[in-house]
Amino acid sequence: MSKQDVTFPHFWAVLDALPIALLYKENTRAAVFANQAALTLFQLPAQQNVLSISQLQQLPLLNPDNKQAFDLLHNPLLLALSGTALQQLIQLNNYDNPLLLQSTSVALSFTLHSINLVTLQPKALNTEMPLQPALLPEQAEIEEALAFDKLMSLISTQLINVQDDKLDQHIEAALAAIGEFCHADRSYVFLFNADLTAMSNTHEWVRSGISSHKAKLQHIALQAMPYFFQKIQQELVFAVNDVASLPAEAAAEQQEFIAEDIQSVLCCAMLNNDKLSGFVGCDMVSRQRNWTSNDLRRMKLVGEMIANTLQNVSYRRSLQQMQQQLLQANLELQKQAGQDGLTGIANRRQFDTSLQNELQRCARNNLPLGLLLLDIDRFKLYNDHYGHQAGDDALKCIAQALDKLPRRNGELAARYGGEEFAIILPGSDTEACTEMAKQIQQQLTELAIAHQQSDIASVVTASIGIATSTPNKHSTCADFISAADKALYKAKANGRNQFIIAAQ
Repeated sequence: MSKQDVTFPHFWAVLDALPIALLYKENTRAAVFANQAALTLFQLPAQQNVLSISQLQQLPLLNPDNKQAFDLLHNPLLLALSGTALQQLIQLNNYDNPLLLQSTSVALSFTLHSINLVTLQPKALNTEMPLQPALLPEQAEIEEALAFDKLMSLISTQLINVQDDKLDQHIEAALAAIGEFCHADRSYVFLFNADLTAMSNTHEWVRSGISSHKAKLQHIALQAMPYFFQKIQQELVFAVNDVASLPAEAAAEQQEFIAEDIQSVLCCAMLNNDKLSGFVGCDMVSRQRNWTSNDLRRMKLVGEMIANTLQNVSYRRSLQQMQQQLLQANLELQKQAGQDGLTGIANRRQFDTSLQNELQRCARNNLPLGLLLLDIDRFKLYNDHYGHQAGDDALKCIAQALDKLPRRNGELAARYGGEEFAIILPGSDTEACTEMAKQIQQQLTELAIAHQQSDIASVVTASIGIATSTPNKHSTCADFISAADKALYKAKANGRNQFIIAAQ
């Protein structure tokens, strides 16, 4: 296990960068996490990060009063990590000075967990002051900058390739990290609508004990906060050290901030293609704060990261949408390419492809394959008498009736050409093909399309040729078509309005 396994990696990054030796244990997990200062103190490998209880039991902890090792039942480090609140001196046998061990239980609102936090700081035997020399201001600023850079690197790594379904989770994690680092009480993201007339609080982190206002901060009209919008639009920053000192023209904003118990607020604009898209901000509730240039720089960096992430996700979604549209268009084109323009059922192209596929499939699985070819009887006379438009209508009507007959996978009704149609029946033997031919004749009878010029019947009829056999690897589509065509020729020669089964 490593620090990447921690429930909240951004929070861990802050702890890992602290110069104070620190350990913590989540109540829901058995592992104990140690920052770099603690690993150095215990002389453990810098990459270990995660310790087991058995490892902690082996640490050389001594009672500074008698230089004796603590027994397991009274080991202050184990007690502290189990949730016991302690403030006790201990000593390591490889460390000359005693250490002040302090523990507390912390509820983390952003993880829905609580942790037992333990710090170890050198103490002099005769004083309560730490032995560590105080950092010079320049050193402290460098330490803080390094810790922040490390935190930003971790946040950016998490956000660069975030999946859509993890977007909200990672943005809120980033807000929690920057909120903790900057000691803010609340951090958040607001996004504007497309025409910059309203904004909504989309993501928020609040410190334990601080009220959330996200639910009511939805679709806020920007005209209700004109002073804020003007500032964020023109200066890309809205920084207020003391809400009580806002000018008179910011009365609406001041009223809202007071309602949310805000004493100080800092917001930085987020841009999408140089257009204002929203802002990231943080509030101070428990106290006022004079925002520094470092605070502003850090908030801007977080805003840029989140804005870039939102933009990248938006691009990906647009690309996915375009790909889906192209896929749908290609499917539609394929469908049209295989569709007869007049009747709407499968055309000769799709028929040829389907027959080849079903021939191969039936050969592989040793299944019979049936093919029916049918020709509308005396259709030239029908066109000559009723006109080509009526002939087209009749073909459409017949095609739709035929298209409803195939029911099983692979079965297909197609317009073969002119007034000829074909039906492919994979898995159908002679009996099944005969039954299909009878259904076709029944459908034509029920359609009862008048045909006064026919010498066969007073309605439109059809002659049908049937070919059926079990194909093998040497069988061809041409064999089936030829057999069905010869049977169709016989049906027409025998007086039409009948079906003939090809000899096998």
